[in-house]
Amino acid sequence: MYLKYSLGFLIGSLIQAGIVMMAEKMGISHMGAKLTFVQLLLHIGAGQIAGYLLLNIIRKAKVLQDLGTFIIGIIWGGIIWAIVIPLNAAQGKVKLPWEAGTSTVISSILAFFVFGIIATYTIKHYGYRRMQTEGRH
Repeated sequence: MYLKYSLGFLIGSLIQAGIVMMAEKMGISHMGAKLTFVQLLLHIGAGQIAGYLLLNIIRKAKVLQDLGTFIIGIIWGGIIWAIVIPLNAAQGKVKLPWEAGTSTVISSILAFFVFGIIATYTIKHYGYRRMQTEGRH
């Protein structure tokens, strides 16, 4: 079961990175994001952490279990965006989107929304409820 979650979170991370890099290459984003092999591995690891954190939050917060995939995904993507981007900016890896222009804000937060939606879909699709009732937390 966890392999399926990890695969979904991996797909979300790769699509998110693809959106950011495509926006940078097209001149839509001016965050200055670069993607080396090591940065890609760190990005994938962060996506796994964010995905499993969301899985545990959804398991514990009954109110979230009945919310729609898009609502949870957008909220989660926004939360992760608000945490990860400033951390990367503090390390000098990227510029803060709100300092780089509106198109940078829109493209970067869109990428995080997409990750959040894919992570939430993965969690709901592979049945966090079924795992709870079977006692496999």
